[in-house]
Amino acid sequence: MNCSRLIHGDINKTPVLPVCRKSVSMNYPTTRKTLLEKIKNGDEIYWNEFYNRYAPIIKYVGRLYNFSETECDDLVQNVMLKFFNQSKNFTYQEGKVKFRTYFSTIVRSQAIDYIRKNKKEFSGDFEISSFDTQFETMFMEEWKQSVLNDALDELRLRVDPITYQAFELYGLQSRDPQEVAAVLGIKKDQLYVAKSRCSKILRETISRIKAADEELDFEL
Repeated sequence: MNCSRLIHGDINKTPVLPVCRKSVSMNYPTTRKTLLEKIKNGDEIYWNEFYNRYAPIIKYVGRLYNFSETECDDLVQNVMLKFFNQSKNFTYQEGKVKFRTYFSTIVRSQAIDYIRKNKKEFSGDFEISSFDTQFETMFMEEWKQSVLNDALDELRLRVDPITYQAFELYGLQSRDPQEVAAVLGIKKDQLYVAKSRCSKILRETISRIKAADEELDFEL
């Protein structure tokens, strides 16, 4: 997993700190366990957070199988409706029942149903076994990206803006340290300290997440 995939920008322009998603609060990111419990209790605010967090993963699956944007939106709605209807019966047991597995099953079944109902054409005959092989691999990659986004959101809230920007530009984008220091108005030593501090926090956060899902594998 390459963190640099997340970052874009021009160092010749004054860097702008990426804005957190609208659903982000000062105690973000909400743990999946808390999030699911709030949804089961009918909390609309947490439902919006859930939607913002997982809709991109669903759309990614749709694009993987050549869905149009409209079809991806349809898939998102189908998955969310299915999840909402089933959420009251799902009990999150950290370390026992992986939410990732549960959610991927819903996404997979809804994608296949959509393909069948709409007779969507692929190169050659559509085979479930082929779909499964690709789905498991690609879903995991996108899931890891989502988890990493959550970890970076948490990091952003735990350090001051300059420290995060220093880490973003130098640690994630591997920009020239002298240029980054000049743009941010700090010394290079401060830049190195910012990278070290943020890297430590990010590793700790990822380790905590991996403890609940040992199949996640990150390269930081």
